[in-house]
Amino acid sequence: MDQQMGYNGFLRGCLISCLLLCCFFTRNARAQGSPAITGLKTEYADRPVGMDIARPQFSWMITSVQPGARQESYRVLVSDDSIRLSNDDANMWDSKQILSAQSTGILYSGRALKSRTRYFWKVQVRMGGAPASRWSPISFFETGLLDPKAWTGDWVGYSFGWPGKVLYFRHVFDCAKPVAQARIYLAGIGYNTVRLNGHKVGNQVLDPANSDYAKRVYYSTYDITAQLHKQNVLLIAVAPGWYGMPKLRLQADIRYTDGSVQQFSSTEIRRVTLGPVVSAGVLDGEQYDARLEKFEQWDIPSDTIIKGLPNQEWGYALTVEPPGGKMVAQHQEPIRVVEAFHPVSVKEVRPGVQVLDAGQNLAGWLELRTRAKAGTGIVMKFAETLNPDGSVNQENLRTARATDVYIAKGAGKEEMWEPSFTYHGFRYIQIEGLPYTPKRTDFSIKRVRSDVAETGSFTSSSKLLNAIHQMVKRTEASNLHSIPTDCPQRDERMGWLNDMTVRIDQAIYNFDMSRFYPKYLDDISDGQDEEGRIGDTAPYKVGGRPADPVSISYLLLALKCYEYYGNRTIIEKHYAGFKAWVNFLQSQTKDGILEYSYYGDWSPPAELGVSGVGYGAVSKNTPGALMSTGFLYYYAKLMERMATITGRTGDAWSYSSLAKATAIAFHDRFWNASTGGYGSNNQACNAFALFLKMGNSEQQERTLQNLVKDVKAQGYHLTTGNICTKYLLEVLSERGQMDVAYSIATQTTYPSWGYMLEKGATTLWERWEYQTGSSMNSHNHPMMGSVGSWFYKYLLGILPNENSPGFERFIIRPRFPKDLESCNGSFHSVKGVIRSGWKQEKGRILLNLSIPANSVAEVYVPSGKSGQIMVNGRPYSENTHLRFLRREEGRAVFEVTSGSYAFISVQ
Repeated sequence: MDQQMGYNGFLRGCLISCLLLCCFFTRNARAQGSPAITGLKTEYADRPVGMDIARPQFSWMITSVQPGARQESYRVLVSDDSIRLSNDDANMWDSKQILSAQSTGILYSGRALKSRTRYFWKVQVRMGGAPASRWSPISFFETGLLDPKAWTGDWVGYSFGWPGKVLYFRHVFDCAKPVAQARIYLAGIGYNTVRLNGHKVGNQVLDPANSDYAKRVYYSTYDITAQLHKQNVLLIAVAPGWYGMPKLRLQADIRYTDGSVQQFSSTEIRRVTLGPVVSAGVLDGEQYDARLEKFEQWDIPSDTIIKGLPNQEWGYALTVEPPGGKMVAQHQEPIRVVEAFHPVSVKEVRPGVQVLDAGQNLAGWLELRTRAKAGTGIVMKFAETLNPDGSVNQENLRTARATDVYIAKGAGKEEMWEPSFTYHGFRYIQIEGLPYTPKRTDFSIKRVRSDVAETGSFTSSSKLLNAIHQMVKRTEASNLHSIPTDCPQRDERMGWLNDMTVRIDQAIYNFDMSRFYPKYLDDISDGQDEEGRIGDTAPYKVGGRPADPVSISYLLLALKCYEYYGNRTIIEKHYAGFKAWVNFLQSQTKDGILEYSYYGDWSPPAELGVSGVGYGAVSKNTPGALMSTGFLYYYAKLMERMATITGRTGDAWSYSSLAKATAIAFHDRFWNASTGGYGSNNQACNAFALFLKMGNSEQQERTLQNLVKDVKAQGYHLTTGNICTKYLLEVLSERGQMDVAYSIATQTTYPSWGYMLEKGATTLWERWEYQTGSSMNSHNHPMMGSVGSWFYKYLLGILPNENSPGFERFIIRPRFPKDLESCNGSFHSVKGVIRSGWKQEKGRILLNLSIPANSVAEVYVPSGKSGQIMVNGRPYSENTHLRFLRREEGRAVFEVTSGSYAFISVQ
C-alpha cells in the first residue's frame, strides 16, 4: 500500500511537473510570440538631452517572431513625470488610438513644451486584430533653451595681444546642497573642450558643429550632475577652429533636491589665460608644449591662485561682439574618436626620422607615447603618399601644413598626447625629433568622424566588389565631420553640393544620416540669399552663388530623408527655400534652356577634360547646358512630387507644366536623330538623358543602344565624371544591361575603381588618374563613390517605396550578373534590419530575405521557363505570408510580409 501510494504520489508529482512545464512553455511561447516595441527615438535620437525642437517626431520599431507582424494602430502617451506616465497619466499628450501602421515621423501634438525640461513617453500598438500590446519601455527627451531669450550670458573673449591663440576660461563655483540635476549649455567657437574638477566633460571632440556662424551657432548640452562637488572648478579651452577667433557663451543650470535652482553664465566667467596648446588650426595642425601645463594648479577649486588681477598670467575676459547667428541646439551626432589601432609599420627613412604606415587612408590624428627629455620637440607630419625616398609627400595638401608638434614635459614618466583642435587626412605620418627608435605600440592611430551609426553591410563572391565597397565606405567615413566634406586632408574640407548630388544614397545605405542630413540642409538654407540663390558649398564659404544647377542635392536631401527615414516635416520646413531656388533657375532660362554651368559632369578621365580649365576637370564632350537643363527638368519633377506630398495642388500643376516644357526644350536642343543620341552622344549625355526618361520609347531604345555600344567600344570602361557615373550604372541596370554595368564596375584597368585598388588605393581618389602634386589630387574623395549605392540598390535590390515613406512598404529587386556567383548584405532601416542574399547554382537562383516586422516588401523573383518557385521548401502558393501579384519582365512579383524567406527559382 505504501509502495502504491508512493508510486501514485510520484505520478501526481510528474503530472504536476508536466502541467507546470506546459504552463511555462505556453506562457513563454506567448511571450515570444507577442510583439515587443523597441528602438524608441525622439527626432531619430535615443533619449536626446538639450533638444530645441518644439514639435519633435517620435519613432519606434517592432520585433516579433511571428511572421506577418503588422501594426494596425498605435497610441502615444507623453508626460513630464515618469511616475505619472507609468500610471498611464499623460498630462502632456495622449494621441488616442490612431489607426495606422506608421511608426516613424509621428509628430508631437500636445501641450507646448518648456525649456530645460525632461519629458517621458511610451507607445502601445495593436497587431493583426489582437489585443493591445504591452506598453513599451519608457523613453525620454529633454529640451534645451527653446526660447533664444532664455540665454542670459554674453559672448566673452580676449582680443588684446593673443590673436589666433587657444584661450582657457576658468570659473570657480560652489554647490552647497545635494544636486538633483545639472546642465551646461555651451557654445565655444571655433572648437572647445570642457574640463570640470580635473576631468573632461563628455566624449565629443571638435565641438561644436561647423556652420555659418553669422546665421547659426550650435551649442552643446552637457550633463554634469555626477561630476559636481561642493567646490568646483570649470576650465574651458576654446580654439579658433573654423570660426577664427575664440569666443565663449555658456549657461549653467543646477537644480537641487530641495527644488531650488542655481544659475551662472559666461558673463560671470572673467578669468582667461593661455595654456599648453600654443597654436591650433584645423588645416595646419596643433602645437602643444607640455612644459606649460598647469592643470594641477588650475584644477584647485579656489580663486587664490589668480588674485590680484590683472597680472602676467591671467587676463580679464571681455564681452565681445556676437557671431551674429541664432543659438541652435546641436542635435546632430557629435564628432568622436570611433576607433584606435596601432600603425602597421614603422620605418626609419633617414637617421632620426621615422615614417608610420596606418595601412589605410583615413581622417583623424595620432596619439603619441614618449619618455623624451624636457624640451624635446617631436614633429608629426601627415600625408597620403610618399616620396621615392620613403618620406611623406605633402604637395597635394597645398597650403595646409598638416603638422602637429609636441614638446615633452620630461617628467620622468611616460607622457601621452593627442591633439584636441585639429584633424588630418592621411595614411602616413613622418616622426621627427625622437631621440630613440620607437616601437609600433608607441603610437595609436585615432579614427575621428561624426559618430553616425553604421547601417549597411555588403559582401559577395567577388573580392574586387568587396574591396570597392570597403573603399567607398571608408572614404565616406573620412568625410563626415559635422558636414559632408569633399576631402579631409588639404586646405579645403568643404561641403560641395555637386558632390552630394550623387553621394546621398551611398551614405544612407552605409550610415544613419537621419540627423546628419537635416543639419546639412540647414547649412544650405543659411547660405541662400533673397533671390533664392544657394551657394556651391554649405556652409557657404567658397564656390559660386548661384550654385551650379547640378546641386540638386538641396532638394534630394529632404526627399531622401522622407523616403528612407519617414521624416514628414523636413519637406515642409524647407519647401519655401526649394521653391525660391527652382524659380530662380527657371528665371535664368532662354527658350527653355538653362545655359550657365560651372562644373557639369565634373572630372571625367583626364583626356576628356578641357585642358587648362578647372584643373582640367571640366568635360569637353558633355555640354554644360545639357547638364543644367536636364537638372532643371529633374528639379521640376521633384518639386511636383513634394508639392503633392504637402498638399500644394496648384504648385504641383505648375511644376508639372515646367517639367513638360523643359523636357521639350531639352529634347529639341540636344536630340540628334541621325546618331540616335543626345548631345555629343557620349556616355554622360546618353546616360543622363535615359535617367531622365527623355524622348519616346523608340528614342530611348536608340539612346540605350548607343550607350551600350560606346561602353563596349571603350572596352567596358566608363568615360563619365562624378555625376553621370551614378546614372550610367543605374540606367544600364534598370534597362536590362546588368552584365554591362557589372563589367564596368569590375574593371581593374584605367579608368575604374579597380584601377585605384591596383595602384594601392584604400580610399577613393578625386580623379580617375593617380596623381600627386599641388593640384586637384585628393586621395580621399567620396564624389566618385556612387557605385556604393549600386551595390545595395541593384545587387542586393533593396529600395524604398516612394509612396510609402519610412519603409512601411519597400522593394527587393536584385539583379543577377552572370559572372557573379553570390551576394549578401543588409540595411538597418527605421523599421529594422532588412537582409537580402542570393546565390546562383546549377540553373537555380536561391534568394534569402528577411523582412522586419511592421513592413511589407514587394519582392521580384526571377521566373525561369518552368516558372517553378519554392518558398521555405514548399510551393509558394502554400505560404500564407506572401501573395503573388503579377509577372513582370521575367520575374514573379510577390507581396511579402515580415519574416524570413528562402526562395528557390528554377531557371
